Amino acid sequence: MTITPFLSLKIRTKKDAILARSRARRVAGLLSFAPQEQTCVAAGTFIIASQALSVFGHARLCFQIENHQLQIFAEPREDPELTAGSTSHRLAGVFPDVNAKTLYRLAKPLPEQAHATEELDLGWIVRKLEETSTCGVFEEITKQNQEILALLHELQLFQGQSAAPPEKKTWPHAA
Repeated sequence: MTITPFLSLKIRTKKDAILARSRARRVAGLLSFAPQEQTCVAAGTFIIASQALSVFGHARLCFQIENHQLQIFAEPREDPELTAGSTSHRLAGVFPDVNAKTLYRLAKPLPEQAHATEELDLGWIVRKLEETSTCGVFEEITKQNQEILALLHELQLFQGQSAAPPEKKTWPHAA
């Protein structure tokens, strides 16, 4: 059975990888992932897109829901202009048993809220993405900075807790 992606993005440049990161965060938000999980999905998507860009040159980034998981993967762009000497063809020669879809893949279980309903309305998700597709590189970097500051704040809180002296326990004396 072949699952059709509900969203696919062309990855041709580094800017496309940054915009894919933004789009992935928005998808994760629409699927009710927690804010930290949205950050993980966005960062993982950026890694997938940038690695696929360096290996394939041009790639297609796909988003699909399968087995109650959000799956994001990259595959070589099907382009007749690509020659037999392209990176994806060379990889296929070296690793003939490797499926390009599994080289770069993120799979994240959907939150309970997302698969509490029988069928996700993927059309609704795509429409919402199209309504808010005006996010540019500057906005994405702004969001990344907000995420970094939030993580640094949490790290400082954690380090402050671990640096506190341990509580002294007093035991009753044996009589």
